[in-house]
Amino acid sequence: MKITVKKPQAYRHNPAANNAPTDMRRRRYLILLAAAHLAAISAKPFANKAIANVADKSNLPSANNSQQWWVSAQGKDDDNYSLAWLNQSLSNLQKTITGFRGHGVIQHPKNPYSILFIARRPGTTGLQINLLSGEIEKRFECQHSRHMEGHACFSKDGLVLFTSESDFKNGVGKIVVRDSHSYQVLDEYNSHGIGPHEIKPMPDGQTLVIANGGLRTHPSSGRKVLNLDSMHSTLTYINTATGELIEEHQVAHRKASIRHLDVASDGTVAIAMQIQQAEMADQNPTSLSAIHLQRQAIKLLPQPSAILRKLNDYLGSVAINNQYRTVGFTSPRGNVAVFWQMDEQRFIGYHALHDVCGLAVSPDQRYFVLSNSNGEIRQLDSKTLTEATHLRCKIPNAHWDNHLLSVAVPIPESKRESISGNLS
Repeated sequence: MKITVKKPQAYRHNPAANNAPTDMRRRRYLILLAAAHLAAISAKPFANKAIANVADKSNLPSANNSQQWWVSAQGKDDDNYSLAWLNQSLSNLQKTITGFRGHGVIQHPKNPYSILFIARRPGTTGLQINLLSGEIEKRFECQHSRHMEGHACFSKDGLVLFTSESDFKNGVGKIVVRDSHSYQVLDEYNSHGIGPHEIKPMPDGQTLVIANGGLRTHPSSGRKVLNLDSMHSTLTYINTATGELIEEHQVAHRKASIRHLDVASDGTVAIAMQIQQAEMADQNPTSLSAIHLQRQAIKLLPQPSAILRKLNDYLGSVAINNQYRTVGFTSPRGNVAVFWQMDEQRFIGYHALHDVCGLAVSPDQRYFVLSNSNGEIRQLDSKTLTEATHLRCKIPNAHWDNHLLSVAVPIPESKRESISGNLS
């Protein structure tokens, strides 16, 4: 197996770029929104809603001229923390050393070769890394008294980036709005909660859903939770143009921290939670997975008691397969991935894998893809949940981190013939 490692290049960061007055940043953001609106109303109307929903992905590659890659933060120490990616032939692992531990990774909607790598809490850095060259193309930092919460997402039109951050001085969650090209700060919203973690755009393109974990931390004490006695986790929806709160929801369990989420094409939100059980007098296990539709209550997903106990109060990732309307969750503490049929809210199966946390759906929707800290990749048939054992692989000296991203990357014309030969 070929393994390529890129060392980070020196990058000159201009801290003054993020210090523009708030009203000036807001004006720049409104200009971007106005440009997007003009482009939308000048375009020809789409024939149906399904086509309109994918219109913003026009820059992403078609299946015929693309290759699937699996991308994740990886590593176990400062010398090896990196972004790593593996192609569908399972033969070419590449990685770029980052110097800090990452968490969430997302593909840039305007440049499918570029991946954003977001620091794990309480880190302060985001990187844009090119999958073809392995180079760090851009770097951005949090503003003063802020730290990253590990996740980010782009707006549906790709014009802006939203990062989940915390104002650790005042103990409040923030959604920071950045230009998707320069990553300069354009605006800042309240997350309407504490410790916002994973965030995703809703299908309407005007709403952002936020998993407010409710856990307050401070860089001076690392990742220690400072408010276990008063923690308050919420699921919030905000307007992407104004930051206005649209809806707020919570689950009955007081120590349930809503951490991760995914959004189906119809707007169904799947929620993965973690229970701060050490603070509970009642040690009975409780459901960690749920689904939500706007203007309704959060619905916990039923599961066999044996599976519930095995999850050990912790879910790490969640991913929805839109073709089969199934949703998967991983539990690294329970060494298992679990799956439900969303519409029927029916438990349909599990797959055991040591320390499994990464979970993605392949771009063609055929597989759920799992990863773990031992460098393993496994693929389960999305319909039957049967593992495609011939696709199983284990990468020596690789340690996949919490989240896995499955992307389609265009194949350069000069390499299409050789790559096709390697895959045959």
